[in-house]
Amino acid sequence: MSFLPAPAPPLHPMSVADVSTELLRAIVEHTASANSLWQPVFDEQGDLVDFRYVFINPAAANYLNRHNEDLVGELVSDIVTQFKESGQFAIFANVYVSNTPFRREMLHPVLHRWLDISASRVGNYLLMSFYDVHDIHMAAERTKAQTELLQNVVDHSPSGMMLLEAVRDSTNEIIDFKYLVTNELNAKVTGHSVDEMTGKAISSLFPGYQSLDLFPVLVDVTNTGKTFQNTFVYNSYGVNGTFDGYYMKQGDGVLFTFVNVTRLAEQQKQLETMNRDLARSNESLQQFAYVASHDLQEPLRKVQSFGKMLADQFNTQLGPTGIDLVNRMQSSAQRMSALIHDLLNYARLSTEKEPLKLVKLDLIVQDALADLDLCIQETRPTIQIDPMPVVMGSAVQLRQLFQNLLSNALKFQPVGNTPMVAIRCQPADPANLPADLPTDKTYWQIDVQDNGIGFSQQYADRIFEVFQRLHGKNKYTGTGVGLAICRRVAETHGGDISVTSEPGKGSTFSVFLPK
Repeated sequence: MSFLPAPAPPLHPMSVADVSTELLRAIVEHTASANSLWQPVFDEQGDLVDFRYVFINPAAANYLNRHNEDLVGELVSDIVTQFKESGQFAIFANVYVSNTPFRREMLHPVLHRWLDISASRVGNYLLMSFYDVHDIHMAAERTKAQTELLQNVVDHSPSGMMLLEAVRDSTNEIIDFKYLVTNELNAKVTGHSVDEMTGKAISSLFPGYQSLDLFPVLVDVTNTGKTFQNTFVYNSYGVNGTFDGYYMKQGDGVLFTFVNVTRLAEQQKQLETMNRDLARSNESLQQFAYVASHDLQEPLRKVQSFGKMLADQFNTQLGPTGIDLVNRMQSSAQRMSALIHDLLNYARLSTEKEPLKLVKLDLIVQDALADLDLCIQETRPTIQIDPMPVVMGSAVQLRQLFQNLLSNALKFQPVGNTPMVAIRCQPADPANLPADLPTDKTYWQIDVQDNGIGFSQQYADRIFEVFQRLHGKNKYTGTGVGLAICRRVAETHGGDISVTSEPGKGSTFSVFLPK
C-alpha cells in the first residue's frame, strides 16, 4: 500500500475585485473611526421614516454595546433611543433627501459624549461616520476656561500689565518695542484703548519715548535676562505719578508690570513730615521732663523746707491755726512733688526707649516688694506669689508696673482690713486675651489679686487714664497716674493690662506679656 499524501486540491486564485473587496472590508472594520451604512426606510406614502443598518463596523457597534453582526438589519430607531426625538433623524434624513453632506462636532444626546459626526449619501444608502473627540473637546474647554480666567485676572488686576516684544534694526540692535498684550489698567493710564495698543510699536503712540529712563531698562532686561524692580516717577505723555515697576524677560522682550503708588508716596511724605514733627515734640517733651525733674522740684523742696522751719521755729507764734495751715501747705507740696515725679515717669515711657533684655520677673516682684517695705510693715499683709517666668523687657519699667499694682492692692483697703494679695501666673488662654492683642502670639497672664474695696466694672477702662481717680484724694493718697503708667508699660512690652472688680470684693489686675 502506498502512504503518499493525496495531491492538494487545485487553488482557485481570487479575482482582483475579490481582493479589493476584502481589503476594503478589513480597513473599514479595523479603523478607529466608527462607520455604518444605513438603508432608508419609507412608509406606504413614500415618506422617509427611518433607517436600517446594512453594515456597521466594530468601532461603531462598541458604542452601542452590541456585536456588529447582530445589528445588521435592525432599525436605527430601535437601537438608538431618542433617535427621532433628539433631532438626529431629521438631520440624517435631510442629508439623504437633499444629498448634502453633513459634518459637525456635537454632544451626542444618548452617548453623552462629544463626537465629530459626518454623514453623506452614497448611492441609495447613507454613510454615517463619527470620531470620538470627547477628551479633546473637554481639554479644549478647560483650556478655554483657563484662558478666560487668566484674561479676567489680567484685565481686572490692580497692576498695569504689558507684554512687549523687541523691535530690532539690521544690526540686531533694539530700537523699539511693540505691544503684544496689554491690560485695561495700562490702557487707561496711558489714555489709549487695548485695541489701539495691541500690535503697535510704542513709539507710534509715544514718539521719542526712547529718551526716557524706561527704555534702557527694557533693553537691558531683554538682552541680559535679569529681573529688575524699581520705583520711578513718570511725568510724560499725560501720565504723572509714582510707580513701582517689575520687569521680567519673556521671549525676545519684557513682561512689564507696574503699580501706581502715587498716593502711597504722598502718604509716605506726610508720614515723614509727621515723624519729624513727632521727633521735635519728643524733644520738647524731654526738655519738659528735664524742667519737671529739676527746675520744678527745686521750688517745691524749698517750700517744704521753709514750711518745716516755720513749724519748728515759730510754733508758738503761729498757734494751732497757723500750724494747721503750714501742714496743709506741706501736704500740698508733697502731692505736687509726687505728681511731677509720676508725670516724669509716664513721659519717660514714651521718650526713652531702652533695648529689651531677658528679665526674671521673680526678682522684679521681690524688688517691688522691697520698695514697699514700710507700707508692708504697717499693713502686715498676706502675700502669695507663684513662680514667675523670664520675659524680654525693661527691668526698670516692669518694676514700676508691679510696684504700682502692689501699692494699690495694699492701699485701697477697708479700714481695719488685713490685706491679702496673690500673684498668679499661667499661660494666657487665647480666648481671654484683650481685644487689641493679636491671637497668633502666645502670652503669659499674670494676675495681681487683692481683697480690697474694689469698684464697679463700668470703670474698668477709665481707671487706666491719666488723672482718673474713683476716690477722693483725702481718703486715699495718689496722683491718678499710676495705673496709666502700668498700661503704658504693658503696651511698650507688646502686651496689655485689664481688670475685673466688684465693690467690696476686691480687684484682679491681669497683665499680659509676650512669651
